Amino acid sequence: MIHCLQLNENLYAEIISIWDKTGISNPERADSFDSIQRTLEHGGILLLAYMEAILVGTIWLTNDYRRLYIHHMAVLPEFQKQGIGRSLLQEAIQIADKQGLQAKLEVHSDNAAALNLYRSMGFKVLDGYLVMIRRN
Repeated sequence: MIHCLQLNENLYAEIISIWDKTGISNPERADSFDSIQRTLEHGGILLLAYMEAILVGTIWLTNDYRRLYIHHMAVLPEFQKQGIGRSLLQEAIQIADKQGLQAKLEVHSDNAAALNLYRSMGFKVLDGYLVMIRRN
């Protein structure tokens, strides 16, 4: 597991490729090179999983000094079901625990595999809450 605190254009392209291949990329999210790098400069972390020299998984972490937000957890389809996602998530939880933060994430209700993983790691649905966002 690599903790990436600095981004470059080549790494960004690899990360976006994983997000595209796993279907979590969405232009409305505006996850640009600059927006990601800005979060890294303010306490954010990219966790990167490699097999040999191939980037196979990512988690992007940010925080508000109360919660650690887990964004864009993704593992390339051909490397899924090998424990990579679980390892990434365990590392994120350890970071949250070490910093004394609650770990929080969002997951699409149709993503059964991710829901099962998150539940198995102790995450629960916050009953009655809806995710809302305002975008320009």
